[in-house]
Amino acid sequence: MKTFYLKRFNDWIRRFSIKQRLFGFAILPSILMLICFMFYYSFSRSVLLQKSEQASIQLITMAEENLSLNAERLKSKVDNFSEKNSCIQIIQNKTITDAQKQIMERSRNNMESTLIQLYNRQGELIGESGQSNGISNLLHQHKQGWYYEHDIDKMLYISTIIEDDTLIGSVYAYFPKEVFAPLFTEKNSKTNAIQILDENDCILFGQSSLPYQMKIQIDDQMAKINHMEYIVTLRQIEGMDWKIMDMVSSDHVFEEIHNFRNLILVYCLIAMIVLLLCASLTYHSMHDPINAMLSSMQDFREDNLETIKIKDGGRDELHHLSTTFNDLLTRIEELLTTVQREQEQRRETQIQLLQAQINPHFLFNTLNTLRYLAILNEDKPVSEGINALAKLLRNTIVDSNEMVSVQEEIENVKNYIIIQKLRYGDLFETVYNIDENIKQKKILKFLLQPIVENSILHAFEEDREHQILTIRAREKNGYLCIEIGDNGKGFCVEDSVSSNKKLSSIGMKNIQERIQLMYGDTYSMKVESVIDVGIITTLLLPLEN
Repeated sequence: MKTFYLKRFNDWIRRFSIKQRLFGFAILPSILMLICFMFYYSFSRSVLLQKSEQASIQLITMAEENLSLNAERLKSKVDNFSEKNSCIQIIQNKTITDAQKQIMERSRNNMESTLIQLYNRQGELIGESGQSNGISNLLHQHKQGWYYEHDIDKMLYISTIIEDDTLIGSVYAYFPKEVFAPLFTEKNSKTNAIQILDENDCILFGQSSLPYQMKIQIDDQMAKINHMEYIVTLRQIEGMDWKIMDMVSSDHVFEEIHNFRNLILVYCLIAMIVLLLCASLTYHSMHDPINAMLSSMQDFREDNLETIKIKDGGRDELHHLSTTFNDLLTRIEELLTTVQREQEQRRETQIQLLQAQINPHFLFNTLNTLRYLAILNEDKPVSEGINALAKLLRNTIVDSNEMVSVQEEIENVKNYIIIQKLRYGDLFETVYNIDENIKQKKILKFLLQPIVENSILHAFEEDREHQILTIRAREKNGYLCIEIGDNGKGFCVEDSVSSNKKLSSIGMKNIQERIQLMYGDTYSMKVESVIDVGIITTLLLPLEN
């Protein structure tokens, strides 16, 4: 089972290139390390958040208790003052005596207040003790409770004056914040601050210099203030509509873990760069020799086996593979050389055998012709025939060159026809049409004689007149085109014959085989014949100088 899944995994992973695999394996450890760190970071962050919340709860609990006690203490003093008969008399008489002013002054000092004002029900100021400094009258319409006066930065407590269950006036007592909440005047902490919020979560005052009446939006114990994030803890102040808030800078709480996070990210980045560099070097150490082998395989030709060999100075498995590839090229080169040499020897042997087959055939026919002539009559034509025979024997047997010029081959044909004239006399005429620009082109020796022989022996009849043998050589479409035609009796074939299998002449078969051996299948011999019209044999050969 393990082998099966391992094979499936190997099959899947090999869908990717070596480069993708190496870089993937290089990046994967960094990704796993980052994932583990993210889990650790999230866990540590929640732990630090809980600890910060617990510390804030303890702090604002103490602050809230202190503030509640001070507020209750000052409230009691103001309420006691408002219940005194002297206050009621001042409100009822709408005047204040010197003795009553002294009572108010003592009460103000006892309250630690900066200003006490008495208002009647109609909102008229009846009396006051302390410096008012332009404080407007009846700011809150006899509504009892605590207020923060931002314009003068004072705390205000309003206590109503009741007589016989009827509201007859109010006492306004102003206090400095230092008396009301001494904790909020200490601004020695840069990481956290305690603030007082009203019932709408708007800032009244506190340890930070945040704008008055600024709305605090709290989302999951977090608040963004002045583009900075704070951890916020709220608590309702007992006996008041206000709330006390402790705000701690999240940067301070998470400073250490953020530093650790940044350090881990730097380490991951460095590790990723090193791994990618190693992967790149490893990839090129494999890719370059493999690519060299692929390029050599794509450029493989029989004539460049030596130049495409790989130069590899390594010592790994790819070096052994490159060495094996070079050995394979050397072996292929040796085999090609051996095969080429064997084919050359075979071709030369076959040509020599074919030539050896042709030469006796031609020699015996010629000698037989001369024998008949010598029996009949001894004259000059015998001398010419023997001279022509000597030239032919010299060009075929004595001269070992395989290739001759077109002009030399035509001379051989002319000598052969001179010999045949000894036998057939004026039975036929020969017309030569040889272009000057192809006379020096090379051709296989003794290639045209069998075709001429075939026309003389099989095409012409003794009782016919005006029998003509035409030999034409020219350049046609980049080929050497030689046409040998006659107006003899022809033979029965279909429109054209390329292989000449129906001909009994050994020489015609010999020509076809020699052309294929020497030039290949691109060049050929084609025979066209029509009964009582004649035969045209066409040779298409390469133009060789």
